[in-house]
Amino acid sequence: MMRILAALAALGPFAAAGPAAVATPVAAELVRNATAAQDLTGWSAAAAAGPVAVQRVTGLTGGPAAATGVRLSRGGASGAWAYALVALRTPAAFTVGQTYRMSVWLRDTAGPGRTFGLLLASGEYRHRPTETAEYAAPADSRWHLVTRTFVATAAGAADTALYLSLPTAGPFDVQVTGASVQSVSAPAPARVRTGPSRVLGFSGPAIDPKVWGYDLGGGGWGNGERQTYTSSPANARLDGAGHLAITAVRTAQGFTSARLTTHGKVTVAAGSYVEAAITAPVGASVWPAFWLLGADIDTVGWPACGELDAFEGTGSRPTLVQSAVHMAVAGSPRTDRQYGWGEAGGTTDVGLPLDARSHVFGVYFDAQTVRFYVDRRPTMSLWAADALASGRTWPFGGPQFLLLNVAVAGGVDNSATRFPRTMTVGPISIWAGGVPF
Repeated sequence: MMRILAALAALGPFAAAGPAAVATPVAAELVRNATAAQDLTGWSAAAAAGPVAVQRVTGLTGGPAAATGVRLSRGGASGAWAYALVALRTPAAFTVGQTYRMSVWLRDTAGPGRTFGLLLASGEYRHRPTETAEYAAPADSRWHLVTRTFVATAAGAADTALYLSLPTAGPFDVQVTGASVQSVSAPAPARVRTGPSRVLGFSGPAIDPKVWGYDLGGGGWGNGERQTYTSSPANARLDGAGHLAITAVRTAQGFTSARLTTHGKVTVAAGSYVEAAITAPVGASVWPAFWLLGADIDTVGWPACGELDAFEGTGSRPTLVQSAVHMAVAGSPRTDRQYGWGEAGGTTDVGLPLDARSHVFGVYFDAQTVRFYVDRRPTMSLWAADALASGRTWPFGGPQFLLLNVAVAGGVDNSATRFPRTMTVGPISIWAGGVPF
């Protein structure tokens, strides 16, 4: 919410990384010929613009432990797609709900400028046990570890393979080795059996100033937003039935709304789960949100403080729930490198418009993992070691504060949207130590 999310392919610098201790393997390696130790069995490549050369290479140094690997190269042709596949031993063996890690060591011998992706699919981009993918744009010609942990959502099929997305335009020359897919025991939220440690309610005659403050003003808020935030009861009030109502209003001068924050008043500690039941407004340009920012934002700035978007609605797509995580590029605290709406689980379709009934939006965060929930069902899960290996920071081992707002997106025709538009928020519950389900 702090910035409009970049497209999935808009990638920041990708730093060299060592092995990521994201999880402990609990099963045998699924990749059949991970380093091409003896031959090229199980390795193949194709492209829309013509063949991709696949060659075994030896004497590798400078990064991975393996001395052998595979060189993938192509001349100057361009086309719609290009990929390499690494065969799996038992491609249909993925168990729904089980956590896995995929990884590969990669060296772009031509240096920076090209993007590579790691995922699981057949050559026809089908039979995917997960929608999770990790895209990397190496910043130099050294070895880099590309890795991502995921929860399987399908079983896979006989032609499911480790899929390396290759550059579609122009020449490339890349070396890869250490291809891996393993079942892992990954950090996960603990279960708590008690009631919430704190509830931020909305009873009484007025919004509690000991809990909530207001962000005020206009100016676009970094996103080209059209509204001006106020503290007027016309934009934020209690409805007398235990709810907070935040309303975006169209006026002769433009739009007004409210953005409430617990900054400097209430924080949520790392290792906590926080949730709220929200009935969200819909309509073109209507942008409701429930989110968290790092409590150290005044010291380190954004995105170094971290941002967790537990819920964002895009009113022109009224049935979609969006979640995202913002963090900084390592060594560049003002550069955002997010996991966004295009990530696996980052977008959830709840079937009916978000103003038809309330939904419970929640997020758990700690120094190792972030997990989002819609109606207490897990959606997007992320792990710190993956973020660090990809050149991101991981600021979620510290406290966060809460924000609630309804923005009006710029650059969107909302002439057919009827205002006012109201987001209704029930009590916000916080569980310290884990999730209560």
